[in-house]
Amino acid sequence: MGFLAPLFMKDNQELHQERGVDCGCGDGSCGTEKQTAGVQEPETSGCSIREEVVDGLREREGKEKQEGQGGAGRVEQDQSASGQTDGGEEPAGEDAEVLDPQVLKEEVSSLRQQVAELTQQLLRLHADFDNYRKRTRKNMEEEILRANEALVKQLLPVLDNLERALAVDSDASEASVREGVELVYRQFLDILSREGLQPIKAVGEPFDPNLHEAMMVETVEDPELENRVIGEFLKGYTFRERVLRAAMVKVGKAQQ
Repeated sequence: MGFLAPLFMKDNQELHQERGVDCGCGDGSCGTEKQTAGVQEPETSGCSIREEVVDGLREREGKEKQEGQGGAGRVEQDQSASGQTDGGEEPAGEDAEVLDPQVLKEEVSSLRQQVAELTQQLLRLHADFDNYRKRTRKNMEEEILRANEALVKQLLPVLDNLERALAVDSDASEASVREGVELVYRQFLDILSREGLQPIKAVGEPFDPNLHEAMMVETVEDPELENRVIGEFLKGYTFRERVLRAAMVKVGKAQQ
């Protein structure tokens, strides 16, 4: 700042000469004011102006120093923070809990015991289910045997009548033999009907492929017999509403 003093002194003297003011000190260093040509100058002298300029420069220089120190401090803080961040990993937390080998051994032993118990339960369930399946199959077979036994028992009277028919004297008339056979037939059919056996109607009925099996097609003059059963070769039966055997029939066909 010292090298600026002559410049300020020179500027102040020129300013005094322009305004016609003489401060009395020759260099403008005092605060005495003089008036010339009836012009009154303000109280501020050249020395005061110089001091204000110097103070302003000093204040500006101080601010620049403070800003420089503040920037350096911020850089150091950033470097410090970066060092803390990049310096390494954070310290690890508490170590994992270490189990006692004796506790682990006891748990393994308990789990093995549970596995053994569950295995035994599974084997028992498997054996029970196998026994249940065998018992069910045996019960079904016994039910079938009992049903067959009941049917055979009902057929015994038919067998008795057939034996009586065979025991008849050979000199018996044809009419009496026929009457005996018809009696046995009706008895036998009645027994089967009670069990659920029913004959399938054929002659005169419309042809039904679910009930009838066409063995022959014959041309007929009556158009009403078109696609109707006009003959039966073998009787069909249903057992409890299911086709046991389809009737073998002859079907009519109208003339072209």
